Amino acid sequence: MGTEDTGSERALGHLTTQLLAGVAAPRVLVGGLGMGYTLRALLDGLRANSRLVVAELLPAVVRWNRGRLGHLSNHALRDPRVRLHVGDVANLLNRRAWDAILLDIDNGPEWMVQKSNQRLYGRAGLSRLLSALRPGGFIALWSIQRNPDFERRLASMGLRVRRFRRVSRDGDPYQPLVYVVQA
Repeated sequence: MGTEDTGSERALGHLTTQLLAGVAAPRVLVGGLGMGYTLRALLDGLRANSRLVVAELLPAVVRWNRGRLGHLSNHALRDPRVRLHVGDVANLLNRRAWDAILLDIDNGPEWMVQKSNQRLYGRAGLSRLLSALRPGGFIALWSIQRNPDFERRLASMGLRVRRFRRVSRDGDPYQPLVYVVQA
């Protein structure tokens, strides 16, 4: 996490709001709070009747967002549309509950910080994520860079994947992108 370039985290939120424009009362599950930039972008672009659940594994990250880092996201956790779950996002994958599931955990499907999150990017994890979506729903996940192995896995499952990339800073060795997956 850092504050020097937050554009790709914000892009994840903005892109999601655009894709949900036709949904009357969207329900969104966000895996990973970070510094709250994605959550703030979602809140700024979604209707008042939207419901967002943020799952953050690390209690320290929640404390930072409620305290000394809260101003970075204009105190997004205080918004009445937000419910916070301190724990694993995998515990919230209820059947047909979500219009969008956003994953901003680790650094995407390849570079793992929490080894247990690896299960979300395999065939069984992707199937579980997809089964938690309402009809027409989608998964949007942030990745530090393009991952051909992940793309081949999605294709082998018959899934449609789109890549969205924002312009990165000059000299940035990584090219963050957002994968959007629909069944």
